[in-house]
Amino acid sequence: MQFKNRASAEGDTKVSVHNGSRLIDRYMEGQWMTMKTLPDSGLPSGVYHLADATKAAKNVHPQTFGGQVLHVDQSSAYQLSSKGIVQHNLAIFQKEPTVGQCYEVSYSRGVGTVKGEVSQTEGAKLESRRAHSL
Repeated sequence: MQFKNRASAEGDTKVSVHNGSRLIDRYMEGQWMTMKTLPDSGLPSGVYHLADATKAAKNVHPQTFGGQVLHVDQSSAYQLSSKGIVQHNLAIFQKEPTVGQCYEVSYSRGVGTVKGEVSQTEGAKLESRRAHSL
């Protein structure tokens, strides 16, 4: 999933996955600076701007997300979805999610529940059902 060039704000974070690496970059003092370089953890190649993430808990309608976790910070887990990046409050996870692992996360009336780890195939099926129900 690639995003077009976009204006960046101070403190924005992006995750760049390519050549077997995952770079965590932060926009500081007018330029992108690499904060960490990690293994790609099986994530698809691309540049992912976390500022573009949709906050899943804001929607009151029931919904389910299934996909790989892209990034985890102090307060949020960012998950790849068929519609882009979804931001979940980290507190809904019983233990810290693993980057690259697929999880099923359901929301009802804005309250999230992690139903557990799923395979990538199961995550894709969940997203496919979600896309058809929208």
